[in-house]
Amino acid sequence: MPKKVLIVLTSVDVFPDGTSTGWYLPEAVHPYYKFKQAGFVVEWASVTGTATCDPSSIDAFKEDKECVDFWADASLKAATEKQAKLADLSPASYDAVLFAGGFGTMWDFPESAACQEFIKSMYSAGKLVAAVCHGPIVFKNIEIDGKHILGGKECTGFTNAEEAAVSKYEAVSVPTGPGSCEDVLSKVGTFKDGGVFQPNVCIAGNIMTGQNPPSAAPLGEAMVKALS
Repeated sequence: MPKKVLIVLTSVDVFPDGTSTGWYLPEAVHPYYKFKQAGFVVEWASVTGTATCDPSSIDAFKEDKECVDFWADASLKAATEKQAKLADLSPASYDAVLFAGGFGTMWDFPESAACQEFIKSMYSAGKLVAAVCHGPIVFKNIEIDGKHILGGKECTGFTNAEEAAVSKYEAVSVPTGPGSCEDVLSKVGTFKDGGVFQPNVCIAGNIMTGQNPPSAAPLGEAMVKALS
């Protein structure tokens, strides 16, 4: 039986100020192609069952062949726009889950009971749990047996320097956001900064995190290696 991987997208498509955001194109697309090349089955989910790709990511990666090819495929595009609600899926059906990034994640992933329960179930079963860029904010409120899931573990996510580079640190910080990935994850795990927009993947047992868009493909490769 081929391995089955679930990619989870944010359902939030606007910042608190009303400007557009969503999930970030290469952070789902680059791992997607790594999984498909390995012969895995890939399915999609979100918190509410609908998701929107951040338009800025489509523009920023218009020279990226995988992103262009993916977005030009009507069936693939449709799968990212309307998908299963995470709460309706069984963790037992999957070998791994990847929480893709994008600024929208900051406002639905951390408080989602569905995300928390799905991760707890996958992690406790020894299955692979991964997240990239802003996706690792999903771990913010997850504890198992009174201990934070990232306790004592090396992890990464979009850094404060990267937030500053795109002028979004204030937007994601309290009170408008949950706190930046670096601020939140540094309090619960061992946060690793690999450099501004440099590839960086942290592997801590069956939890894997990637720092930013350039880390999405290496994270996908690491997941394939672990699952193979």
